[in-house]
Amino acid sequence: MAVILVAGRGTRFGELTKTTPKALIKISGKPIIEYTLEALPSRIKEVYLVVGHLGKKIKECVGDNHKGVKIKYIELKNLTGTATAVWKVRKYLGKEKFLVLYGDDLYSKKELEKLVDPSTTLRASWAFGLAKSIPPTPKYLNMVLDSKKYIVQALYPTEKEMKTGILISTGAYVMDSRIFKYKPVKLSNGEYGLPQTMLKAATNIPIKGVIMKNWFQINKPEDIKKAKKKLK
Repeated sequence: MAVILVAGRGTRFGELTKTTPKALIKISGKPIIEYTLEALPSRIKEVYLVVGHLGKKIKECVGDNHKGVKIKYIELKNLTGTATAVWKVRKYLGKEKFLVLYGDDLYSKKELEKLVDPSTTLRASWAFGLAKSIPPTPKYLNMVLDSKKYIVQALYPTEKEMKTGILISTGAYVMDSRIFKYKPVKLSNGEYGLPQTMLKAATNIPIKGVIMKNWFQINKPEDIKKAKKKLK
């Protein structure tokens, strides 16, 4: 099962996202959310789309089935962070592991397959998609891994690392119902963060860091042009 977060307003896109949800912005003629759905691992047969801003348009575009994958919708009225969005789906999730993705980034199917593959992690552990990148701001956390690629620390980048790059979250996570035993971590902006809550649980639950070289983050209009080149 997968939970895909598409409730955000996409304010960095200005006027465009006032009438079009960010997940429906087209890259080479195809909405971003369609790329996300096509990248889902083959074992995923059911998806919960957490919608908010202009959610009706996403429902109309995606429908209730995508190439054999059942699509269900959860409406989020108050946008208070990624943890809040996942907690909204809580009652529909069983005890098995589930995948969480951001619905407005580009992912590689091969890398997501690796993320959810049972051989990637211990049965009782979770997984955290990571990418080596220059952090846009010093507020991004650097995920420090041990020799077996499990996350042992999350630190703010040094001045040197702001130039050389750090391991940042790709917004792709694998977890299970144990996440709901933890109180969501409140961020400085008042929202509740899912990755921060996972890191809180990491003292008890091993989290494997999985490097994703083909993840592409779409934050601003110029990223659309870059994404087109990357897809080619």
